[in-house]
Amino acid sequence: MQRDQTTIRIAVIGVGNVGGRLARGLTRAGHRVAVGARQPANAADLASEGVEVTDPASAVAGSDVVVLAVPVPALADAVGSLGSLRGKILIDASNAVGIAIPAGHDTVGAYVAGLAPEAFVVKAFNTIGAEHLEHGTVGGTPAFLPIAGADEGRPAVAALARSIGFEVADLGGPECIGMVEDAARLWIHLALRRGWGRDFGFGVLRQ
Repeated sequence: MQRDQTTIRIAVIGVGNVGGRLARGLTRAGHRVAVGARQPANAADLASEGVEVTDPASAVAGSDVVVLAVPVPALADAVGSLGSLRGKILIDASNAVGIAIPAGHDTVGAYVAGLAPEAFVVKAFNTIGAEHLEHGTVGGTPAFLPIAGADEGRPAVAALARSIGFEVADLGGPECIGMVEDAARLWIHLALRRGWGRDFGFGVLRQ
């Protein structure tokens, strides 16, 4: 794989708000993006914007990095449909919202790692509203994006996020995935339960 290249081949699995917005942001940043959709008609808007749309397994076969942008209950079926993930960087962008983390796992990221043991799993792109994934900014300011997961995958994921516009914080290995998911729970709590709305993100202050 060509992970040291500026342009990385990326498969985005899922054509909802998260998958669609992220596909647009990555394409705008100059990366080669293929969206894997079981029903290509659902991704017609992306296809009209020049994003490659194909079936999930074909998207993954030609990729260096795979983004899972599907609901947690659909993760097992989605991963099972992708073919070999050996040696690929697998980004888990999902959140367990209003549902329990699958039994036997402390985090959704750990669950994904169990579904794809031959991949390098990194948790990312789940701590801010989907509408901010295209540009990585809020009001023109880079949004804080924590990531955690496999050592082999984090540098490439950080580079992808920065290429979109995010302020990336590399928290560390798989043992740090819970902190990323906690950050997502905080954003969701403020946005949906405390009346903040969706038009905000966390930022970094430096002196």
